[in-house]
Amino acid sequence: MQKNRRNASGALRALLTLSATTALLAATSHFAAPRAHADFVYGLNSTASKGIYQIDTATGATTLVASTPSLTASGASGNGLAFDATTNAFYYIRRVGSTNYFMRNALTSSGGVETTLGALTVNQLYLSGTFYNGNYWAIPNGASNTILRCTPLGSTFTNVTLPTAFPAGAGFGDIASTSTGITYASTTGVAGLRRFNLNTLGAAPAIVSMSTSGFQLAFGNTGLFGVQGTNVYSINTTTGARAFTATVTTPGIGFNDLASIPAPGALPLAGLVALIGRHGRLGGRGCWGRRRS
Repeated sequence: MQKNRRNASGALRALLTLSATTALLAATSHFAAPRAHADFVYGLNSTASKGIYQIDTATGATTLVASTPSLTASGASGNGLAFDATTNAFYYIRRVGSTNYFMRNALTSSGGVETTLGALTVNQLYLSGTFYNGNYWAIPNGASNTILRCTPLGSTFTNVTLPTAFPAGAGFGDIASTSTGITYASTTGVAGLRRFNLNTLGAAPAIVSMSTSGFQLAFGNTGLFGVQGTNVYSINTTTGARAFTATVTTPGIGFNDLASIPAPGALPLAGLVALIGRHGRLGGRGCWGRRRS
């Protein structure tokens, strides 16, 4: 009888462990498969109402997340927006006359704190930007087969221009990268959507589509998005096909560049795996860890 009670108790604990794990998975399922209406990207507006905005990709609604005081200066414009999730900071390029300045805008609980990290050593027009592997990357228009890599270092930065195998004469409206460095570029000078790897810059970009061009690009948590004028599109990274999702609802805003959000769900799922593992080990000690006589 005592042995049967032990077996029943162990089975009950195992059932409770399974039930708790199932509940955790159900409660966090929205992280694994984010809903489209919750998706957003960031956009830099350097015309009227200058600043960095969150753009809801399903409704077109915009929310100011950081002001950009330097862009209110006479003759200043901004471009090449990118977001570093590790430091919770935006990076972009501010152009005054013929000089480009590398900017950081670190998010705080009350908004953003904008800092000028310094002037770039080369001054071609930079009209794209992405953040990958601790570095800011931008493609200069007017300089063939090159990409700029900036490395933030406290209140300053270092920069180097690297050779690439981009098509000669291609002007890039924007670039957006995955967490592994796979980068999509929407071209203007040579039409099309192209794909390349920031880890292998010597390889020629693959042509994804010859029709999807002239977009500002960014990854949301459900895929790649592009903005053209005031229209928002989802973009298929395999075929380059685009599908309209929304129109930007705030009058007078035009986005010079987009920035990708960090991939939501990565941290919650990692925490969930750790929690499930910990819960299983605790259950093991409770049900089977004691030596039976």
